[in-house]
Amino acid sequence: MRPEEARFGREVVMAAFFCALGVVVPILFHAVGLGRFFLPMHLPVLIAGFLLSPSWAVSAGVLTPWLSMAVTGMPPFPITPIMSLELAALAGVAAALTRLRVPWALTLPLAILARCVVTWLITTGLGAYLGLPPQATGWAAVASGGPGILLQLVATPVVLATLKRARPQG
Repeated sequence: MRPEEARFGREVVMAAFFCALGVVVPILFHAVGLGRFFLPMHLPVLIAGFLLSPSWAVSAGVLTPWLSMAVTGMPPFPITPIMSLELAALAGVAAALTRLRVPWALTLPLAILARCVVTWLITTGLGAYLGLPPQATGWAAVASGGPGILLQLVATPVVLATLKRARPQG
């Protein structure tokens, strides 16, 4: 097998794995009532952004909410396309900055910030369309994810360090 074929196969398998985690992790969080505020689908997709190429990371970000909706009914349809865009930004920025060799300590908050900007833009626009106060709608959507952002800032470095230690050398 040529190296590029092996790399492609690895990316496909890892993207599928992170999409599957993006379905399972929220189920676990929701089972104990912590799903909405801790953004559990974001964690596997964010980690995928650090480990996959940008195109596969964005694909995982776009597909995970749709796969979860098809399997579990969550997130509900009006939220699914919004989450697809949010998670594509989150994973895509993480992957692009990782490929540029930006340190993870800078990549992580920038990827989260990019996701927050997408969230704010979409919800501000939807707020205006629905006759709600646009700015308040946008900021409320971003702020409601605060606990999840903190979880991402704490858990992602731990997971990445654990994966790095577990990776075979050579």
